[in-house]
Amino acid sequence: MASSETQNSVVEAKKTKIDTPDYLPVDIIYTIFTLLPIKNAIVAASTGSPRYKGSWRHNRRFLFGRDFHLQYGQQNLVAIVDHLFNSHEGNEIKTFMLHIDPVGIKALLNKWLQICTQKDLEDLELHFFLPSFTIESSVFNALHKLKTLKLIKCKIQLPEVLSGLQFLHTLSLCKLPITEGMFHALIEHCKMLESIDLIKCSTIKKLNLIARENRHFKKLRIASCGDLKEIEIDSPTLHSIFYHGKFSTIRIVQGMQLYEAFFYFTPSKKYIQPSMVEALVKDLSHVSILTITPVIIEGVARQGVFQEIQYCFVNVRELQLFMNGGIFCNPYHITMFLKNCPSLVTLFIDLDNYQFDLGRIWQEHQKAELDNCNHKFIQLKVVVLRNFKCLPSELELVKMVLQRAINLERLVLIPPRINGRSKFKREDTPIYEKLFSSWKASERAIVELHEKYIKKSFINPTHPKSWHYAYAS
Repeated sequence: MASSETQNSVVEAKKTKIDTPDYLPVDIIYTIFTLLPIKNAIVAASTGSPRYKGSWRHNRRFLFGRDFHLQYGQQNLVAIVDHLFNSHEGNEIKTFMLHIDPVGIKALLNKWLQICTQKDLEDLELHFFLPSFTIESSVFNALHKLKTLKLIKCKIQLPEVLSGLQFLHTLSLCKLPITEGMFHALIEHCKMLESIDLIKCSTIKKLNLIARENRHFKKLRIASCGDLKEIEIDSPTLHSIFYHGKFSTIRIVQGMQLYEAFFYFTPSKKYIQPSMVEALVKDLSHVSILTITPVIIEGVARQGVFQEIQYCFVNVRELQLFMNGGIFCNPYHITMFLKNCPSLVTLFIDLDNYQFDLGRIWQEHQKAELDNCNHKFIQLKVVVLRNFKCLPSELELVKMVLQRAINLERLVLIPPRINGRSKFKREDTPIYEKLFSSWKASERAIVELHEKYIKKSFINPTHPKSWHYAYAS
């Protein structure tokens, strides 16, 4: 494709003339144009004053996201990117983001990355549609000012002695093989790291995050790393941990600064040692925002009756519980767990398709013990139950909340929707309102039954269940 055709294909994205304020100095406007995303920068240079016509050649934000690929296709996109790199005259390219199929363009990818290493690159995001490209070790050694690195569907070669990436603070790796040695080398060398995302990364079985000397590290997020069996974290500054996947042995040596924790353990038929769960619970004792599944609650229970273990979530103000994967968890176990959250203000429970077990143990032991327990949830103000089906077992949970949350302000019940329609019958509303009113210990409590869920209209949890879905494509 000719150079003129390449430029025209980008300019066609927008025909609106750019008016520039006359009162600003030319050099300031010129600099502003170089900081625009490349697509906007070309439009601005082409439709603005002639004096800014060449500003796109000094652009510092090479952003070629998925929309670029969808709009222009593989062949045109490759031509556009290559033309812009060949035409670049500036000293800096601060950001390079590229969503592309790497097949057949290995030489060009290496050339573009080589140019970036000479342009003080700070942010690099490469999202490949197929895992056929390997980033060579020389690239990492030459990226001395890189702050953000996001790689999807590729392979990486790390040098034996890493000299670049010393200012890296955000690392996101998705769908690429990584070994324990690679991870250790990155942690050991990148002392400015603040956050790490590992999404669907294969081959790594044991993750040791030893960051005692790193005073900046705050967030670790792991999802769907199928080979991962063990995680050990020793980081005195760790603030957030997110985990989505099969149950693994997880130890957090220093959790004093840990503020939020998200542990969504996918259902499994394998037996989980209660001692492993209890150890994790104690490591999380300082968190303020907590998301869990029944694995945690059932793990600190014995034969359906809570054992007296010494743990307390003294700081937890928000708790979110996804019931997916529960085995024997019922309102009794939830109540006993909440007793250990004395500061709890907001509770979210997604019942999903789970049905509480109210069998023999409940009838003969747990119900009576629960009735004789006088514990009150003094701080609890808001409770939201998603996928509430008005089952007798679920009404037991509602009863527990209304009777024990003496300062409750809102109880929101959101039924599931099947084929776009709610299972809740509006004509049953008076019956439930009367029942709920008889259970309320708080005169201020408002019970809301909603036929449909509108995200912006409700109180929503801090942790979205789908936090890792952005990497799914």
